[in-house]
Amino acid sequence: MFVMRAPHRLSVLVLASVMGCTADVAPLSSAQREAVAAYVSKKAPSPEYELEVEFANKVRLLGYDLDATEWRPGDILRVSWYWQTLVAPGAHWKLFTHLVSDDPPITIDQDVSGVVRWLYGPDRWQAGQFVQDTQELHLPEDWKADEVTLYVGLSHEGERLSITTGPSDGDNRARGPTVKTPVVGPHETPSRVPRLAVVQTRRPPRLDGSLNDPVWRAARTSAPFVETRSGGVAPLTASAKLLWDKRYLYVGVDISDALLRASDRDHDDHLWEQDCIELMFDPQGDGLSYFEIQVSPRGVVFDTRYDAPRIPKPFGHVDWDSGVRAAVSPRGKLDDLEPDAGYTVEMAIPWQAFSPKNRPASPPTIGNTWRANLYVMDLTRDRQQAASWSPLGIGDFHVPGRFGILTFEGPPDEMVGQSEPVQMPSNRAIHLESRKDAWDPGVKNRSIRRRAMNRRRPGEPRAAQVDEGLQRLESEETAH
Repeated sequence: MFVMRAPHRLSVLVLASVMGCTADVAPLSSAQREAVAAYVSKKAPSPEYELEVEFANKVRLLGYDLDATEWRPGDILRVSWYWQTLVAPGAHWKLFTHLVSDDPPITIDQDVSGVVRWLYGPDRWQAGQFVQDTQELHLPEDWKADEVTLYVGLSHEGERLSITTGPSDGDNRARGPTVKTPVVGPHETPSRVPRLAVVQTRRPPRLDGSLNDPVWRAARTSAPFVETRSGGVAPLTASAKLLWDKRYLYVGVDISDALLRASDRDHDDHLWEQDCIELMFDPQGDGLSYFEIQVSPRGVVFDTRYDAPRIPKPFGHVDWDSGVRAAVSPRGKLDDLEPDAGYTVEMAIPWQAFSPKNRPASPPTIGNTWRANLYVMDLTRDRQQAASWSPLGIGDFHVPGRFGILTFEGPPDEMVGQSEPVQMPSNRAIHLESRKDAWDPGVKNRSIRRRAMNRRRPGEPRAAQVDEGLQRLESEETAH
């Protein structure tokens, strides 16, 4: 993540520096330190755009990276700010980011987006550290200006740390990039529900629960999840990415969570009572046949299908099997009291899952739209809380009319290569729910197929029959 670093080969020196804290700041847990370490270094970065803004001779903003030069309303802009700590700023200072337009006058705060904002603010910084502050900023769908300027700085209870040198607005805000924001035309009036483009991929992501596969770079990031009723600021931070090919719909969700709780271990346990992500898909967009899939930080799956909102009661057709493959990377230890950092879920859902009566299913075509909503359930120490991609207006998740809109797009020009099978690493526990799914040639790793296929259940074939199935699969792969 850090420009001048190799995130998986961090030095002991950097890790030790992250462990430090001031007397007024609670120490980070081991999981939180691990999440932060990739953003902190002793080596100077090389930002794409240089700024050199100095704050009170304590902190220097060296510059930033930007992933786009145009930002459409409703989209996500990824920006990385690069900070140098000259002297520890001291307790209570926090980073802020403002999205500003002069005509018409608009100011929007987006202060809390990103790992550094959540876990490693200036009140933890130490002299000599370089910090990469990566944010995914959301431009509201009703944005009316032609451009937006980003301003950043440090503040505490209304007071801003003074800027001594470098570009600023004269009010102790460092001036960052100005980005064009083309306003949508009358025929593109933003919907009252969020939209997300689902890009087609020619190469499936490697399912390891990390979202580090380069294929995910082509995916659009959803707007940050919001409070489920009002659409206001959610009590937790989460966002999602989706991709698709002729075999699967791929979903990646990243969640910041300070306490991971997921004691359920069996398929179709009530995962929503603790921590989990929850997906609802309505391919026809009529609310008459929609699908629900949940995955916990432990990798357990709950899946069901509904004929209409909450019909049949209480939990739909729970005998429905989505055949989903899920890989999860918890950033912390499950079901203890030590603070955690969150978790990432990566999923591959076969298109056949969306056939309500097991009829042959095919992937969507470019330009097709689906209705869908994405949720996060979070059990804290004393209450259950939630966030959603599309706000619902009421205290019920089963409101298909309030689901967001997914639009299936073709592959980007830079994505080359042929379609390949889904790849899963053999050194990670992958959730494979049924033996027939493990026979799917879409799973490339032979050892995973063998383990899954040799796990007999009542009424399943003997091992010899399983080996025959493997031989058939291997001959098919050779033929292709």
